Amino acid sequence: MTVTTTELLTLGKLAAESWNDCDVALTQVQDSFGVPFEAAKDNLLRDVTLAESQGIDLTSFSGTNSRFKFPEYGANIVIRVQRKPTQHAKLEKLAAKVAKLEAELKLARMQLKHTAEQLVQSKECDEVTDKITLAFTRLK
Repeated sequence: MTVTTTELLTLGKLAAESWNDCDVALTQVQDSFGVPFEAAKDNLLRDVTLAESQGIDLTSFSGTNSRFKFPEYGANIVIRVQRKPTQHAKLEKLAAKVAKLEAELKLARMQLKHTAEQLVQSKECDEVTDKITLAFTRLK
């Protein structure tokens, strides 16, 4: 199957029109519903965080009998509390080791990229298409 530039332009115009319709609708939805939702969510998160810091047991708001299940809205609010250990010398030593290994990995990735660029530039190896993506942006 061959594709012509005319066909690509036709498909591009259709995709642009569909994207525009969707983008306009999403903006309207965000203005009408998203902003109030984010405000309500932020308020709830603030107060749940405050309650937890005051020692209130949040277990009644999780699990199968969660008090945050609202069948009339088809909604269930899930609270996820992430905890981390207090400082400890053994953990600090391991964290330093991880940071060192991450820095070495970052350096190795940069070296790999640089070497690949040099090999392509010197024509010792070729490039092949890895992936093609599309991005839709609003014209200014």
